[in-house]
Amino acid sequence: MTVSGFDCSGFVIAVYREVYEDVRLPRTSANMWKAGRPVSLSAARPGDLVFFKGGAFGAIDHVGIYMGDNRFAHSSSSSGVIYSNLSETYYSRRFAGVRRMM
Repeated sequence: MTVSGFDCSGFVIAVYREVYEDVRLPRTSANMWKAGRPVSLSAARPGDLVFFKGGAFGAIDHVGIYMGDNRFAHSSSSSGVIYSNLSETYYSRRFAGVRRMM
């Protein structure tokens, strides 16, 4: 979270600070995962967080903000802040679940 950009969790924290002033989130996506209440994808609402896992140990390593209609906003290391679809192969393979922070 610097003037040069956001990582995924930094983006989520910045948005939540603007929209949900009294909600404080942990700094990392893995800790956000632990702090949130599980929600099924079919019950997800805009503002819920969507999480992804990867790497050798399958740990949570990415987070975005659910926007509705299977879309989410997130900070991409290659493209900055973007919208993506959960059904895209890259994200559908790594999808871990949805958490509600409020």
